[in-house]
Amino acid sequence: MQANEPVPSTADMLPSDLREVMSELSDLYGVRVERPTLFKGEFDVNVRFVDPTHGMLLAKVSADSLGEEMLRWQETVLEAAAASPEVTFRTPTILPALDGRWHVRIGTCLVRVVTWISGRLWNENPSVGGAGAELLHSLGQASARLTLALDTVEMPPDVPDHDWMIERGPLVVGRALDRLERGSGERDEAELERRVSVVRRITAHFAEHVLPRLGALPRAVIHHDLHDANVVLDETGTAVAGVIDFNDAVRAPRISDLAISGAYAMLRRSDPEAAFRAVVDGYLSVLEPEPAELEVVGEMALMRLCMNWAQWRARAVDAADSEYALQRSAHTWPLIAHLAEAGTPH
Repeated sequence: MQANEPVPSTADMLPSDLREVMSELSDLYGVRVERPTLFKGEFDVNVRFVDPTHGMLLAKVSADSLGEEMLRWQETVLEAAAASPEVTFRTPTILPALDGRWHVRIGTCLVRVVTWISGRLWNENPSVGGAGAELLHSLGQASARLTLALDTVEMPPDVPDHDWMIERGPLVVGRALDRLERGSGERDEAELERRVSVVRRITAHFAEHVLPRLGALPRAVIHHDLHDANVVLDETGTAVAGVIDFNDAVRAPRISDLAISGAYAMLRRSDPEAAFRAVVDGYLSVLEPEPAELEVVGEMALMRLCMNWAQWRARAVDAADSEYALQRSAHTWPLIAHLAEAGTPH
């Protein structure tokens, strides 16, 4: 449950409203907030800090609009992952407040504290584009193990779907592309138009030929965001040592988790198809999908890449700080362009 883009700070340098939150958090949790570091996140504000007793922790500060039912759902998923013997790597655990609550309300914010998973994130590895088959195999295994760990978790009906679900791909990509076509501020409008056309073609194919098949696939609660910024490496850089950020966990076609992890594993690779196959092989060594799942996993991976590119590019248009949005899709387009020509991985 870490986040990219650290903003080093001291307690005095935190925004005043966040200082107040952390001060009250200190009392409610019985912790000292030392050496805080602010991290950017998609929705949450994340503050890593050190407590002399508990070590390194992460405070996740959410707007009240997130809703307590969503926090309870995320807590359920975290608890299931931490308790499962299937999970052989580290995952964040919840630090309860002094009165036993797993999250607290401070002003207009909902706040929870989890353990920090130390180590180097995959996307911080200087050789990320040259990750060997051993690491890719380990990623596939991690995806399958998390899927098994969450297999018995029931998602409450009041937990909504979200716009990163591959099933929603045609809808959210179409909406994002419409926004880009209304004006994006791009210097090369012709190139943007070409890219939008390619993504529309991929999306139309998915909507017609793949989406109707997803309803018949096995469904399960899955991590649903197993990309290179959510994977902590071991000291050798050859295996998954930890998985973070369970905020997108949701009940979806079970094979979506493999599609997502395989999609992001292809980024910045000279042979993306080989990388995808290595992730699939790792997954198969732990969990055997149905043939119908394997028939569509490559198409689903390409759809997720289109979702990444389109949604983050569209968000950058209206964002006060577009750098974060653009960074989240910085390496996606070359891979989409390659797969549009070469065909989906399998």
